[in-house]
Amino acid sequence: MQRSYRSGRFWAQSDGNDASVNVDEPDEDRRDNNYKWSAQTFAIALPALAGMMTDPILSMVDTLFVGQLGVTSTMMSTTKAAATAASPSSTSSIPLAALGACTSIFHLAFHCVKGTTATTASLVAGAVVRDEQKQQADEKGITQKETTLIAQTSMQQAFITGTVISLFLLAFGTKCLNAMGVSTSSTLLFSSAFTYLNYRAVAAPAVVLLTASEGIFRGFGDVITPWKVSLVVAGLNLVLDPFCMFRKQTGMGMMGLGMGIKGAAVATSFSQLCGALLYGSLLLRKGVLRSNDKGGSIPKIAWKKLKQILTRKSDDSAELKQKKRAIALTILRANAAMILKQGSLLLGWAYATSRATRMGHSIVAAHQMGLSIWMLFSYALDGISVAAQVLMAREYEELRIVENNSDEKFAGQKKKVRSLSVYMMTASLIQGLIVSAAVLLLYKLQPSFILTNDPAVRTNLLQLFPHLSAQMTLVSATLVAEALTVGGGRFKWLAFGTTVSSLVAMTRLRLSTSLIGIWSGGIVSLFLGRLITALLAVLDMNGFIPRRNALVAEEEAE
Repeated sequence: MQRSYRSGRFWAQSDGNDASVNVDEPDEDRRDNNYKWSAQTFAIALPALAGMMTDPILSMVDTLFVGQLGVTSTMMSTTKAAATAASPSSTSSIPLAALGACTSIFHLAFHCVKGTTATTASLVAGAVVRDEQKQQADEKGITQKETTLIAQTSMQQAFITGTVISLFLLAFGTKCLNAMGVSTSSTLLFSSAFTYLNYRAVAAPAVVLLTASEGIFRGFGDVITPWKVSLVVAGLNLVLDPFCMFRKQTGMGMMGLGMGIKGAAVATSFSQLCGALLYGSLLLRKGVLRSNDKGGSIPKIAWKKLKQILTRKSDDSAELKQKKRAIALTILRANAAMILKQGSLLLGWAYATSRATRMGHSIVAAHQMGLSIWMLFSYALDGISVAAQVLMAREYEELRIVENNSDEKFAGQKKKVRSLSVYMMTASLIQGLIVSAAVLLLYKLQPSFILTNDPAVRTNLLQLFPHLSAQMTLVSATLVAEALTVGGGRFKWLAFGTTVSSLVAMTRLRLSTSLIGIWSGGIVSLFLGRLITALLAVLDMNGFIPRRNALVAEEEAE
């Protein structure tokens, strides 16, 4: 499949097997207010939004089903005496408390590399533009070669990173839980949390491969395929969760495995593994993960690649090897900056959960449910962010290419980048206000399916809702501004800004004495700092920081 993106056109010529976004626009020159950003944005954002809902859906499904577990079914690995000694009131919120602590650990471990989706998409999108330029210049044999190398390298780094995360969690699971406030002296809570943590940890390589694969497809402008894979993953988890967790009497006899909270972990891990295998199969069939192998079955090609990696032998020329090393270094640097950004961000989230855990079972359980609801709505806000990143990556790469051309052409492309920046920030404010209203409506309706039966947890969660609603506009603006920054390749800006913001937020969290204080103090500080940094980066990309522009010009002259 060949894709092109010129003068605002974003389309794909499909061979019948590829999913793609189709938005045709006229070729004539347009004024600043006629770039038709809305059509392009919705064509990308809506399918991307559906695909990104997998993670919060998985989290919400686990939370809802785990909330239905009783002490007996949840603590299957705990001694009967310990379960009997604990009163029902003290154990009714333990499953959610255990899940809350583990969820924060996984947010820190997996979402720390979640930024690889953005970096991969941005790098692939830029490479697509460069490959098209080379093709138009009649440089034969180069088209999509760079995109293929970027995709291959990203998948390799993703698998290695996932394996490291898995081994770390399995080796230091107890220390991670202790850091979350789950003490080994709390027998019921620790046993449940430790079991869930171990069974989820084995799927870490699959999780990181999912993020990299999604980024590859986004970079090519294909947001339909990630959506389809996400449906498969979410559907599997929805079916397997109750089957693995509960064992009930039906008309056909006893149904289900009755594994308790262990079943929730097994169902989620298996679903993620299936998603990673499906992505790998699709990438191999499309030829993205193979550049020199023509024909042959997928297992044979995969085995050949594995042997080349293990033996460090390759048929590549010296020039190609050097190019691969340069691409690997570029991806590694970009991912390192985004990992630092995500790591410091999620360290702040983990510290917030740690503070909530130390305030009691009912507090951390309400915090976990509030976090799941927050994640669900924040992911709903992220659809426009994907469009902002993909469009900015392509438009900004075009700006770099025409920088040394005629002043008129450069000025026109620069105007287009500014138009895109203004449009996306305006859209972020509008969607933020809409989602804030939706959260407030949810608070007024108080549907039973999002509330637990525990009175203390229910009370704390209802008190948190107005604060969740008020934050949505801030979150929306932050996500879109950061997406524009990533599209412009300003990875270091985000790493620095998020790290500083996280440190400030953790200071505020340390002074918090209630669940409301955690959300209205520390978390608001975290997003406000990120927004300011991202806006500065967007201004820099649009040439509104003269001193910065002068320094860049001097460096390029040297």
